[in-house]
Amino acid sequence: MKRVFLSVILLLNTSCAFATLCTDYLEDIYSKEYNKPVKIKCKSEFIDKIEQNLAGKFISSITYGKAELKIPKQRKMKVSYFCLMESCDKPLWGYIIP
Repeated sequence: MKRVFLSVILLLNTSCAFATLCTDYLEDIYSKEYNKPVKIKCKSEFIDKIEQNLAGKFISSITYGKAELKIPKQRKMKVSYFCLMESCDKPLWGYIIP
């Protein structure tokens, strides 16, 4: 019983321990915008499948979540973010909401 309980806790804690495609994409965009290395640490992330065309582009899903944004020489900020995904491994557009 202890092993099952421990394995469930480990699985729940590792849900966002790795960088996602969306946060990697947003780090690249905002690092170029600020001319500084921006780090985004995912806290929770969700994916909604929509599979629709939007302005002539196919959108397979919307990825959104909460994260911590860190810019050098500034305090960490809690932010929300979302990305429109063209396919499961290709972000099309993303935005961060402070």
